[in-house]
Amino acid sequence: MYLKNAPQTEKADLKQFVTLCGRIFRNTDPQYFPSVLYRGRTIYLCTESCLGAFLADPETFYKAHRNLDRGKI
Repeated sequence: MYLKNAPQTEKADLKQFVTLCGRIFRNTDPQYFPSVLYRGRTIYLCTESCLGAFLADPETFYKAHRNLDRGKI
C-alpha cells in the first residue's frame, strides 16, 4: 500500500526500524510509514490509524507503547 508508487531504493540504503508499538521492519524504507517528531526523536507508526490515535493524545499513546520500543532502536 505505501510502496506501490515508491521510487526504487537500493537495498543497501534500507535500514531496520521499529514502530512505537514494537513492530520491526527490515529492508523497508521508513519514509513510507507514518511518523511524527516527539520528544526530540522521530516516532514511526505502522498505520495511519495509529498516527491518528497518537495525535489525539500523544502522552497517553506513548506511555501505553513506550516499553515496547525500549532497546530496539
